Amino acid sequence: MDDSELLSFLQDLVRLESTPGREERVVLRAVEEMRRLGFAEALVDAAGNGVGRIGQGGPSVLIDCHIDTIPLRDPERWLHPPLAAEVADGRVYGLGVCDMKASAAAAIYGAARIAELRRDRPGTLWITCSIAEEMMEGAALAETVDRCAPDFVVIGEPTDLRLCIGQRGRAKLEVQVSGASSHAGHPEIGINAVERMAEYIGAAAALEHPIDPVLGPRLLTCIDVHSEPYPSVSTVPATCLARFDCRFGRGESEQSLLELMSSLGAVWSGTPRPPELDCHLYLAEWEAYNGRRYIVPEFAAAWYTDPGSPSVRAALAGLEDAGLPALTATYGFCTNGSLTAGLRGIPTIGYGVGREEEAHVVDEYVSLDNLFRAAKGYSAIAERLLDLAPSDVIGSGG
Repeated sequence: MDDSELLSFLQDLVRLESTPGREERVVLRAVEEMRRLGFAEALVDAAGNGVGRIGQGGPSVLIDCHIDTIPLRDPERWLHPPLAAEVADGRVYGLGVCDMKASAAAAIYGAARIAELRRDRPGTLWITCSIAEEMMEGAALAETVDRCAPDFVVIGEPTDLRLCIGQRGRAKLEVQVSGASSHAGHPEIGINAVERMAEYIGAAAALEHPIDPVLGPRLLTCIDVHSEPYPSVSTVPATCLARFDCRFGRGESEQSLLELMSSLGAVWSGTPRPPELDCHLYLAEWEAYNGRRYIVPEFAAAWYTDPGSPSVRAALAGLEDAGLPALTATYGFCTNGSLTAGLRGIPTIGYGVGREEEAHVVDEYVSLDNLFRAAKGYSAIAERLLDLAPSDVIGSGG
């Protein structure tokens, strides 16, 4: 097992398309590699995730890497074909290589490197190659996490080899403004839902947001707008629907965000005929490759793991011992940590290949150096977490 094998495996993963609903071949390839590398167990579970296990007993550590990618758009803009996994100038290119097939490959190889070292020592290391994260963080992973019951979780989203200890939450909110239609020649008879929505969006843009001292400011961004009837034929639109992406810090809830959106209706307080306003969470709906259907509200909780907690201190010590950067950071985007830390309360950290800024871009890439060092980093982190004492596991606080 060497770096060339790791690179070859990563290239296999990149060459297999795994856009949402099409992840099965990548999951099977990952399970095949875990079996080849001597994992004690490697299988596809009922949720459709690839799951591998090394060791047994406590404590239990789970490293999660989602292997689905965003849909491929504008392939003609790529200088390196998106599914070719080309290597050039010390980089490997491809759709999803940064977000986050490189981390999946490095985590599998990193785990295999410690299997022999822990042959007679207690502790269970789980590797999950999870699906549908791009559809909704944590939804397809929840059953797997509950079955593995980890004491600690490592999320493999890209960190540029830093240790991420938190992230803002994410919500997608739908706002519908309902007015009254009329002929465009007599707009005074109707209530123009588009014009009222424009006022609402302006009020949202003018909001002053709280700043989480660690995770950063709350953000509220209008991401799309649609009115009916469309196309309009000389008709004042009766309804207008807008969707907002909200990024938020600790302490926010579904209810607090909905109350915020409803409060923006005050922009029409002086209007003689104000429209009706409805605010709700957008429902993400999809079917996984194994036929499972999901309908879940798009709310992913913020999370933060104290830098003084046993899991963070152990992970940093492992990285330092391995001669790797022992630095902490926080994520700018959302991860499956919203499930493990935000909803389940499991102490969670993030560690991954590549830079967050390289995710979801044309000619996505990771450096080979980052890939090979990350495999050592996963080994070092897992080894230290598996050696934590029972007193460190209980109440270690996410």
